[in-house]
Amino acid sequence: GGEPTGGGPALLEAGCGYWARRGLTTTPEHAVAAPGAPAVLLALTAALGGDVLVPRPCAAWWAPYARLLGRPVFHVPTPAECGGVPDPYALLETVRRVRAEGGDPRLLVLSVADDPTATVVPPELLHETVEAAEGEGLHLVSDETWRDTLHDPHDTVLLSPAEMLPEGVTVVTDLAGALLPPGWPAALA
Repeated sequence: GGEPTGGGPALLEAGCGYWARRGLTTTPEHAVAAPGAPAVLLALTAALGGDVLVPRPCAAWWAPYARLLGRPVFHVPTPAECGGVPDPYALLETVRRVRAEGGDPRLLVLSVADDPTATVVPPELLHETVEAAEGEGLHLVSDETWRDTLHDPHDTVLLSPAEMLPEGVTVVTDLAGALLPPGWPAALA
């Protein structure tokens, strides 16, 4: 059967259980389900307003959803050792430049387990970027769709920005791909 808009109680409770096993406590009234991560990102972008910041490179689907809403998208360079998360100094410089030009950056989309580069951000770099974003008043959307894929456990520790800034981060996860039929609520935030 179909799920109600935003996901039914059982689905949202299961999503909260998934996050609780990872140390991210949330409740069903703070969770939402959608037929894919793009729908969640579109809704978050619409709700938060303002300009969107994304790392360069980033997942190919992030920027078009902001542009669909008429929101400017600004790319911020990533450090040489990983993708998915902008360099903290480049982030600060970009935010200040955008504001000086009359922009209104409010949202930073990032990914600790990056799809385009197949890297995992080191915890110390993630911490610096989260601090910079928090200092500039940005809300973070952490696309953790690839978090549960295979990573070298000796390479780096995989942390979520929500572990560092629980009130300022929305975590998005998605079971997309060939695993589920289209339209089933497979993404959670």
